Amino acid sequence: MITRRLLLAAPLTLLPSLARAGDLVGETPTPIDFSVRDRDGRPIGPRDLAARLTLVHFWASWCGSCRVEFPALDAFQRDMGREGVKVAAVSLDRLGWDAIDRTVEKLAIRDLALFHDPNRDAARALGIVGLPTTVVMDADAREIGRITGQGAWDDAAFRDRLRELMPKAS
Repeated sequence: MITRRLLLAAPLTLLPSLARAGDLVGETPTPIDFSVRDRDGRPIGPRDLAARLTLVHFWASWCGSCRVEFPALDAFQRDMGREGVKVAAVSLDRLGWDAIDRTVEKLAIRDLALFHDPNRDAARALGIVGLPTTVVMDADAREIGRITGQGAWDDAAFRDRLRELMPKAS
């Protein structure tokens, strides 16, 4: 007879295989479609953002963990941009560019491409349920991975895992 204690403990055996916050979880390449706005209000879609590897990073000025990781993400862009990585930082701030600009200035962010999702349509289209969340996109505008929570942007192993997702130079 299975005891109640065993039934309660069984799910705990699965925990090591589950992703933790901030882990890069690979996905089967899936085409994605969304639209965000640039500073001039122009719609920007996945193909407009495509690079060798694009990180579509959803954040907000009121999100504490977003603010904590933003300087490391900026440094990541500065370092990895030379390898064909592009970070598209998409703010969900309802207060718009004033809130975005204040945050970016206060945190001394210099190298991130900034976009706005004023009605959170892109976040809904991509199933974003918490912040920060980063959708990893290949050059063909397909989602190939996702990071829910703060990424380990300055960690060499984390960067190597992202490099593994990049197409090999021919």
